[in-house]
Amino acid sequence: MRDSVDNVDHMLTVIHVTHEAVDHLGGIGTVLQGLMTSRDYRARVGRSILVGPLPWPDRAVSDPVHRLGDEGVACHYSGVDRHDPMGLGAILQPIEWAFGTRIVYGTRTFHAPGDESNSAEADLLLIDVQNPDRTRLSMLKWFMYEHHGLDSQRYENSWDYEEYTRLAGPAYHALCALLDREAGVTRSPAKPTTRPAVMIAHEFMGVPTALRASEDRARFRTLFHAHECSTARRLTEGLPGFDAAFYPAMDKGVAAGQCVGEVFGDQSDYGRHALVARTHVLDGVMAVGPETGAELKFLSPAMRTSRTEVVYNGLPSRPVTMAQRTASRALVNQWLTATLGKTPDYLITHVTRPVPSKGLWRDLTLLKHLDPLLRARGQSAAYVLLTCGAPIRSFEQVRDMAARYRWPLAHQQGYPDLVGPEIELYNDIARLNAQVQRDAGANQTGGVQAMLVNQFGFTRQRLGPSAPEGLTTADLRRAADVELGMSTYEPFGIAQLEPLHAGAICVTSTVCGCMGLVRRAMDELGMKQCDLVLPADFAFRTTPPPAMPHPEHLTAQQRLELEDRECRRLATILAERLPRTPAQSEAYLNLGQRLAGKMSWDHVVRSDFLPALDRALARG
Repeated sequence: MRDSVDNVDHMLTVIHVTHEAVDHLGGIGTVLQGLMTSRDYRARVGRSILVGPLPWPDRAVSDPVHRLGDEGVACHYSGVDRHDPMGLGAILQPIEWAFGTRIVYGTRTFHAPGDESNSAEADLLLIDVQNPDRTRLSMLKWFMYEHHGLDSQRYENSWDYEEYTRLAGPAYHALCALLDREAGVTRSPAKPTTRPAVMIAHEFMGVPTALRASEDRARFRTLFHAHECSTARRLTEGLPGFDAAFYPAMDKGVAAGQCVGEVFGDQSDYGRHALVARTHVLDGVMAVGPETGAELKFLSPAMRTSRTEVVYNGLPSRPVTMAQRTASRALVNQWLTATLGKTPDYLITHVTRPVPSKGLWRDLTLLKHLDPLLRARGQSAAYVLLTCGAPIRSFEQVRDMAARYRWPLAHQQGYPDLVGPEIELYNDIARLNAQVQRDAGANQTGGVQAMLVNQFGFTRQRLGPSAPEGLTTADLRRAADVELGMSTYEPFGIAQLEPLHAGAICVTSTVCGCMGLVRRAMDELGMKQCDLVLPADFAFRTTPPPAMPHPEHLTAQQRLELEDRECRRLATILAERLPRTPAQSEAYLNLGQRLAGKMSWDHVVRSDFLPALDRALARG
């Protein structure tokens, strides 16, 4: 990535402290992928260093580069393997001895989603946190207590807290050594990197390292990148009313000048809360959406006055033609016809993780209300839930399951089929399919059929011989007419809007942070209405229903009744918006392309991310 620059005189050094330094595990990995492959990011950032714990430190490898994961390019130092081709042991080995750790340092590659030609490199600094020097660790914890009031003894039984506290000391000193060496070895005389470097703590995991580095103003400026608010997530998921309980209660508390402890009780037992609530001491806080920003300011009086700003995530924004969309739909339809025995008029998808916060039961409630509306006009829809709660199934396994009992239309409990959360999801889908068939009575024409594809990926290798050669997840995204994403808690929600660029209607909870980006894109395009984005207001912040119970006292049954009402409303609007002619589909595609262009990674890096870094650097 260091050879892709523009005319900026001084390039930035940006350090990302994250649990996804090596493996792409979830949302932060997607954000890093988008940032690293953004041309605007590469035009300003001359060096990126990803910092995290060393995975499987005691595992034997045939080549040290394997410690850097599947995208590893070169290993420059490995204390585990006594590998030191560049002589870095002179600066890194004393840190290993002092902290009772082992360090691995190298380079990895990032590839843009769906575009292998767009790649970038970043450095990796990995720290073994298994057996730290206890004296050094105690000194670090005393530092955090003395400077930031963090009583680490309360959270030592939480590996979430302990692992990343152990990372902070050796990571800080290793970074100092590498940056000081960098200052003495000019990489590019024409475009030297700036000092100080900008350290970004991705979520609570990076906070201990950022707190340690925040005291070293000569070398570092520090930012907290809030991909969520851990306290708000815990509260929302723990209330029977979920988002319908949390957000109205938070809004009421904020209006009264209260913080989270005054509304929901003391949260100091939670190590993640303790870390995030201290991020006001850093040079800035970047929240991925307006809701997350509000949640962070709700944590304490100090956080209320913190330098918190919204820095949106970006979306994949590849050009798509109607011919490409039609070709992708034809590929997906081949698989749908082979699986369902018919070709549906509409394709409704949801690509997600199988966790409660995704609100997947809301999908089925909406489909229940959509079914009679489609049957009344003789149209059909297939709902494909692509999610997985187990290891990848092999081609041979899915082939055998399809032959024995028509997987993925039907399922059986037990690996290689249903395990964990997949079991309940399939049972709910089976009940929905049975219910809509009963409700249809004599009118068996059209309607909705739901299907669980419990697999990672959307290729012939993952789906079996019923899928055509060349089928990819990108085809599924381009083929969809609707993407559902009615989460109970969703700080941003990249997946919710991924099919937007191809003209899909995206049904998204109003509490999803990505809705703020949609509104901004609409404003930039001078639009007051957008048929491609359908907000789902399950928090009832704008239109509270009559006789709404006090949010904190909302029961699960009351919430389900309110959700049913909202899903009925959404289904009516969705049925009207579904494209009925090729011309309408093409108009939707053109609209999606215009919107996605205002929400691309390059756009948000240029308008949000880099200005936030510049403001942090400007603070003396």
